[in-house]
Amino acid sequence: MSSIIADGVLAATHKLVQQAMTGQWQDVPKTVQERRELLNNLSASASAQDRQWLGALQQAMAESDAAVAKIAPANVTLNLNPASHGPVAAAADTPSSAAVDSMMELLRQSR
Repeated sequence: MSSIIADGVLAATHKLVQQAMTGQWQDVPKTVQERRELLNNLSASASAQDRQWLGALQQAMAESDAAVAKIAPANVTLNLNPASHGPVAAAADTPSSAAVDSMMELLRQSR
């Protein structure tokens, strides 16, 4: 499994949490979409032995999408598809916002 993509999914999740916590709701839809694309890339390159781990990540992200949809202000359109993959909970040792932005930029350049 590509750890750089998995790291990107976690970085995007952290970024999403930060955006929600600081009220930057206008940025949330873009971050949700970026994370969804990263998870799709991760799914495409997963081996058979990675499927269980990947399934757990997909379920956690779907649950998080539902939570974000519930707490988002009414004027924010998240366009969350229930079949799509949502965020996971942020890790205890989360990177800084600048580190997340840098990781997202590196991931965009590596495609």
